[in-house]
Amino acid sequence: MNTASQNLPHHLGILREKTLHSTDYELAVTYFLEEFAGDLKFLEQSELDEAPHLLAVLAHVASKAMGRRVAFGLSRVFFLREHRFYHGNAAADGHAVIFFYFPEKDTGVVAVIPGVQGAMEVGRFRLSGGLPDPRQN
Repeated sequence: MNTASQNLPHHLGILREKTLHSTDYELAVTYFLEEFAGDLKFLEQSELDEAPHLLAVLAHVASKAMGRRVAFGLSRVFFLREHRFYHGNAAADGHAVIFFYFPEKDTGVVAVIPGVQGAMEVGRFRLSGGLPDPRQN
C-alpha cells in the first residue's frame, strides 16, 4: 500500500487503465487512495501548480455531483511533470474532493467524500483540447 513511487510508470499505467474503464471509476479512486495518496516520495516528486482551468472544471463537476453550486475553499493541485500527471484535493462545503487527471488522454476522475447519496460520489471528466500549460505561453 502507498508504494506508487517505487515504480511510478507501472502504477500510473494501472491507474490510467482504471481511469479509462468504461463504467467503474470507483476502482480508479480506490487504487489512487491505496497506492498514491499516502506515498510521501510520490508527493515529494510532485510540484504545486495553480491549474486554474482544471480547478474550474473540477468545481463544475463537484457541483453536479452535489446537486448544487459549490466553491472550493482550500485547494491544492500538484503536477508530476516527468509523467504529465495532475492530482490534488480541495474542500467544498464540508466535503473532501480528490482528483487526478491525465492530460495526454484528456481524462480525469473526481471523487466527492462523503457523497450526497453514499460514501463517495465519483465522476469522470474531460477538458476540451486538454489543459493548457500557461508556463509554455
